[in-house]
Amino acid sequence: MNIQFLAPKVNSTQKFLERNYSNNLKSDYTEIIQEIHRDFDYTRNSQHYWSEPELSLLYGTPLYEKCSQSQKIALNHLYWYASYKVVADSETEATRYNLITAGSFLYKSSDYQSLADMLEHETDQENVHIRTFYKIGYQVYKNLIEQDRSHNPVQTPSHNPHPDQSESLKVLNHLLSQLNENKSEKSELRKAYENNIYVKKFNADKRAISPLSQGFSHGFSHGNFSNSIRQLFSSNWGSSPFLGSTFYMNRYMANLLLKNFEYKIHKYYVKLEKENEFIPQPTSISHYHFLDEAFHTTTSLKLSRDIHKELPKPSEYEKFFTNVLFYTIQSLNLGGLSAIIPNRFISDTHNIPFLYNLLRSPLFGMSIEETLYWMEKCLCYEHDGFYTNKKYHSHLLTDLCRLTDNFDYLWPINRTMQLVDFGGSIAEAVRNNVENFKQFTNSVKAA
Repeated sequence: MNIQFLAPKVNSTQKFLERNYSNNLKSDYTEIIQEIHRDFDYTRNSQHYWSEPELSLLYGTPLYEKCSQSQKIALNHLYWYASYKVVADSETEATRYNLITAGSFLYKSSDYQSLADMLEHETDQENVHIRTFYKIGYQVYKNLIEQDRSHNPVQTPSHNPHPDQSESLKVLNHLLSQLNENKSEKSELRKAYENNIYVKKFNADKRAISPLSQGFSHGFSHGNFSNSIRQLFSSNWGSSPFLGSTFYMNRYMANLLLKNFEYKIHKYYVKLEKENEFIPQPTSISHYHFLDEAFHTTTSLKLSRDIHKELPKPSEYEKFFTNVLFYTIQSLNLGGLSAIIPNRFISDTHNIPFLYNLLRSPLFGMSIEETLYWMEKCLCYEHDGFYTNKKYHSHLLTDLCRLTDNFDYLWPINRTMQLVDFGGSIAEAVRNNVENFKQFTNSVKAA
């Protein structure tokens, strides 16, 4: 297939994406995922690990060592469910922004038609992935969580503010400091800030904005962000080719986060296949999804790292927006370390009620006193689970810095991923958990 999205000039980025797209069209991984999706039944897979035990909720905690084999398998399935719930939400967002950004390229020039075709094909594949993850996730939820809700589950305590407000304020305060530090850029950036230009700068031409940008889910692109930050992203990503390319910086970081754990499931699949062992259907889905997403990861990398070299140099505003993007993602998506969920790099604040409900459910059958005792052991002291997660975190940080090293206009805090690096502190994670667990315990005792 002859793909020309930067015609008439032929360049290495174009050739590379042409080969990647062609290989994707020839692959049948999406079709295999669809077949497994149609045939999936939780009961046929319920007695087997779906990955190495290391990818399980509570792995490495003092409680995990006390669990029975059936509890450990359930925790392994719950990790798969929780992880792919985030993946499904992230891919839902990708289906929107693939089309939005394709529109920004097409509006600029019809020479980008083949790029739009490629993104449309990837969107079709993502829709298959999403339906599959939701179907399996629902069956896991129904069998392991829904039937266990015999007690009255607690909700996130009302005294615990949603992190959106404080974190968004932190972002804006940092942006203000940048305006003061960069005197040569101060005039344009100050004007952009004071006029709320990040929301409306490119909205004058409605052809650049898609109705798909309305409404938000809870994946990597929207997860813990306030509505103002979400609007900042959605109203810019479809506004110009360069700003469209910044979405693929975001998408590539999500790809890396996925690969950080999915590669281990892929290896588990290969091991089972080599040993002629039973392969659970979710393990197979992870394996083929890993292969399918390799094409998407390549697209994300080339469109984020290389496409800007073929575009006009970014304006001061476009550089400003890119720094906002990286700073926000560091702060809200990758700024912490979980004690109980491997490959989870945000604070455990909102996992605390979930952990309480899990331990109170028939899967563990604990009293309130036992639950609080084990929660404190898992959250508030160093243990092997922290160190397992730290290993995943360090690997991800190295991969992220390989990306950011390509952009000389990033602020130092973004180029070296300083907030992500700080977020890998076990001592800081324990300190935050001690504070939040104390508040949670008080709310439980007061109920």
